[in-house]
Amino acid sequence: MKKLLLPRRQPGWPGMYTLMARVMRLTLFLLFTCILKLSATGYSQEVKLSLSMKEVKLSRIFALIQQKSDYQFLYNDEDVRNAPPITISVHDATIPQILKTCLKDYPLGYSIENNTVVIAPLAPAREMTAPAFVVKGRVTDEKGAGLPGVAVLLKGTQTGTLTDGNGNFSLSLKDGSGTLLIKLIGYTPQEIAVAGRQNIEVQLVPEPQSLNSVVVVGYGTQRIKEVSGAIASVSSRDFNKGVVTNPMQQVQGKVAGLVITLPGGDPNQAAVIRLRGQTSLLGKQDPLIVVDGVQLDDPARINNIPPGDIASYDVLKDASATAIYGARGANGVIIINTKKGQAGMMAVDYAGYVGADRISKQYNMLSADEWKTAMTNLGSSPDAIAGYLKGGNTNWTDALTRTGVVQSHTLGVSGGTPHFVYRASANYLDQQGIVINTGQQIAGLRFNAQQKALQDRLDIQVGVVLSKTVRKYADYNIFQYALNSPPTYPVYNADGSFFHYSDFALQNPVEMQTEQENGGVEHFSQMFGTVNYELLKGLKVGVTGSLTHFGLDSNYFQPTFPLVNNLNMAKKTDNNRDSKRGDVHINYNHTWNEKHNFGFTGVYEYNEFTNSNFSAQGGNFLVEDFQDNNLNASDPARIIINSYKENYKLISFMGRVNYNYREKYYFEASVRRDGSSKFGANQRWGTFPAVSGAWRIGQEPFLQHVSWLSELKLRAGYGIVGNSDAISPYNSQLLVGTVGRYYDGATNSYHQAYIPTQNANPDLRWEERHGMNLGLNFGLLDNRITGDFNVFNDKTKHLLYNYTVPVPPFYVNNILANVGNLSNKGVELALSADIIKGKRFSWRAQGQIAFLKTRVTSLSGTYQGYKVVTDNIVGGSAQGRGLSTTPITYLKVGYAPYTFYLPHFAGVDKDGHQLFDSAGVAISTAQNAPKHYINPVPDFNYGFGSTLSLDNWSLNFFFRGVHGQKNFNNTLMILDNVNRLPGNNVTREALTNGIKDAPVASDRWLENASFLRLDNATLTYTFKEIKGLQHLSLYLSGNNLFVITKYRGLDPEILNGNDVFNHLEYIDVEYNGHGYYPKTRSFSFGVNVSF
Repeated sequence: MKKLLLPRRQPGWPGMYTLMARVMRLTLFLLFTCILKLSATGYSQEVKLSLSMKEVKLSRIFALIQQKSDYQFLYNDEDVRNAPPITISVHDATIPQILKTCLKDYPLGYSIENNTVVIAPLAPAREMTAPAFVVKGRVTDEKGAGLPGVAVLLKGTQTGTLTDGNGNFSLSLKDGSGTLLIKLIGYTPQEIAVAGRQNIEVQLVPEPQSLNSVVVVGYGTQRIKEVSGAIASVSSRDFNKGVVTNPMQQVQGKVAGLVITLPGGDPNQAAVIRLRGQTSLLGKQDPLIVVDGVQLDDPARINNIPPGDIASYDVLKDASATAIYGARGANGVIIINTKKGQAGMMAVDYAGYVGADRISKQYNMLSADEWKTAMTNLGSSPDAIAGYLKGGNTNWTDALTRTGVVQSHTLGVSGGTPHFVYRASANYLDQQGIVINTGQQIAGLRFNAQQKALQDRLDIQVGVVLSKTVRKYADYNIFQYALNSPPTYPVYNADGSFFHYSDFALQNPVEMQTEQENGGVEHFSQMFGTVNYELLKGLKVGVTGSLTHFGLDSNYFQPTFPLVNNLNMAKKTDNNRDSKRGDVHINYNHTWNEKHNFGFTGVYEYNEFTNSNFSAQGGNFLVEDFQDNNLNASDPARIIINSYKENYKLISFMGRVNYNYREKYYFEASVRRDGSSKFGANQRWGTFPAVSGAWRIGQEPFLQHVSWLSELKLRAGYGIVGNSDAISPYNSQLLVGTVGRYYDGATNSYHQAYIPTQNANPDLRWEERHGMNLGLNFGLLDNRITGDFNVFNDKTKHLLYNYTVPVPPFYVNNILANVGNLSNKGVELALSADIIKGKRFSWRAQGQIAFLKTRVTSLSGTYQGYKVVTDNIVGGSAQGRGLSTTPITYLKVGYAPYTFYLPHFAGVDKDGHQLFDSAGVAISTAQNAPKHYINPVPDFNYGFGSTLSLDNWSLNFFFRGVHGQKNFNNTLMILDNVNRLPGNNVTREALTNGIKDAPVASDRWLENASFLRLDNATLTYTFKEIKGLQHLSLYLSGNNLFVITKYRGLDPEILNGNDVFNHLEYIDVEYNGHGYYPKTRSFSFGVNVSF
């Protein structure tokens, strides 16, 4: 049966999609109505104007002339879009004088009819008396694709033209002499001597990131040279390629200080994102994700953005940059900018790939023959061995895994006019997991449009996003069962039925994953829009709003498995998350005397979030055929129904001012006031100020003569940000719960009893991150080499944690309180270089490294006169039979969070008993051996890569790694123990390591998890010219091609940050549901085409 991949109507949002459709139709009607309106001209008198502007777009000057006069401009946006920024300073100049000044270095001319100015490409000069010398040619990018809209000028004259859609040009000259100047925004200009040639091929290469490039900084934009905070930008040309199913994979390893980890190969597992270290002990640590100005209330929703629709990322790292987001900026901010439409003819683009995933590594387990040999060598009797010989020779990991096929398709349509642009896209992803019966399917639609009217004073932008995701989940217990099951057991009986067993609480993992139904369907919808109006010159006011809905319907059914003696069970769950956001904002910018540049931004913002959940489950069904579709048939004693709903609000006021003098000295300050319903009645409001400054030293006269120095800027900033996501909506309030029933003698009846389950804390306040940053940006050799250096010192104050308190006077023996501090100190360096920029061959390289030191600085305080303090909070514990109460990580003042605390392993004795160091003496009792604190957090993270291009071919590769990380290999502590035989399988190393006693947690299992990984390598061929196509490229790509590490587990990133709330970040464990979905190695073939 075919299913429509469209969102259904969700509870709580009656008629939402009907309303959305009406809003879209109305919006589009208004937009197209605006397109058809013509502005009438009224007067024809000549006027004189005074203008003083620096590095502004040509279209902006035209708009300013329209505002100050009665002239109207008519032009094709494509003709002026690529014109270089204009600097102009004139006093009492006529319109023709102004136009001549603006167009003197660009092949455009003008004509004036009444009060209408028509801008058009220059025609070939008519004054030539000699026969024309015609030079033709083609301008391509570094990959050989034709570049449209490139300016081709005869140097020193106004003779010129623009390339067509395929990069071709034709230019008539007086003779075959002279020099052609080839220019396009974003590319390095070239000068080519004609020298009598009638055919000239030119290849332009992208220039290093321009100082005039724009980055999004929160409620506005800034040019790179104006930025005074720690902000990193990644454009699409630097994205990681290949099988990219999570958007954050595009920038993995690309930004210093940003650590993105996909802990396993599960298609349904969210990425773990950390920016500049750990910021909280209890709350969420994911950066705030902002997509096209809309803040996501759940970072996991980034999966609803197709990677092929993303144009760039801006990462706001320090507190001075993120303070503008106040209560939501403590963990940093990642701003995602999607592709937008461009004025001109309709363009169609497609990006797609087909790939295959395979497991990248397995444990070295015994085969059936090795198992039998090991049992014989250990002295087991033939009868004992025969009891396990069931005719199998099974590699259980092979039986559970497969080659996962993945395909991704994104189709976009865009276009518009000078006043209206749009882009619509559809995407589809189908990813099979490498574990049987797992995977995801995502289908989505996106639309955005922008309308300008009233002489560009009115700016309207709207967007709609719809997506549906179908997921099939893995039961993480199967990985434990696969590693433990004897290899002599078969997967299937001779008749094709599953082989059943229940030794040591094990069961057939293939049957378990095949027969269980464990899936979910997600629906995501979002509408957003903004309206801005320029009241006066430089003064704009506007409103922004968004509505977001996320729904997850999940279902689970577990049948009865023979010999396991489990009862069948079914469960349905319905989760909904809704958010509403709106703001009113004002922006003012003004320049005095061409020296003083001032800007102000003011915002009032309202956010409301609602989460709801309903679940029902039953069990012990007489008939299993209905699975989870007839819960009413459950044994009444097995029916469990739960539901909840929570709502919280965030109200904010924000102001920001910035000033620069001669674009050399920069100052910026902001303050934000946030009120959250989550916090205690006495601490609802928080104030978050920030200040930063920058000095472009390279613009000083004493450095102007240094020709090799293109840019040198010193930055400094300080700010305070809050973390409203550290707690749940009702953590500050007294909560009660049910506890059995009580007898009322007066009425001779029983009633439900209630007791407090959570202490109230009206003083529960914000976690605050106080951050200082000192930075340096530099560019060398005409910015062919650029760098970004930062030193930071961040302190998280008022850490939230559950502490023990006395009963009475408290109702329960723990309370959530602010009594701790945490520090993160680090150094970051990012470099980029165009090493070779030749006509046929180019080589571009980039890299980054980030050093980090995290320490807990306080874990003590008082609450209502009672001391809430501990210096050694237990974090994670070793997992396994007899080990579940063995703590191995702790919170300790002066150490990194969840530092390991373990005895030192001193070898084994002749009988195979493990020994431990005690003041230089080897003892056999671990409990009597002194323990040592060992920091697991890496000393530094790094990434580097290169792109090499030769003619039509390009090769891109990217490496990523960490140094100094340590993982506790809990899995091998169990598997490397020969005592597990015969009921459980073991590794081959278990037969040779000499250990013959029970597993013991010690630093023997704390392994060096430093690594260097080849994350991606991509070979691309770009066709130079195909009729009817603007661009066509094909590529082969590989992901996770190899990893160099001393770590013996499946992967050193196995649980780095994967299990924050159980504090298993650096504990590699395959036990009690904490299984590990193996990482994959991927290969793909893809195509990018536009026409």
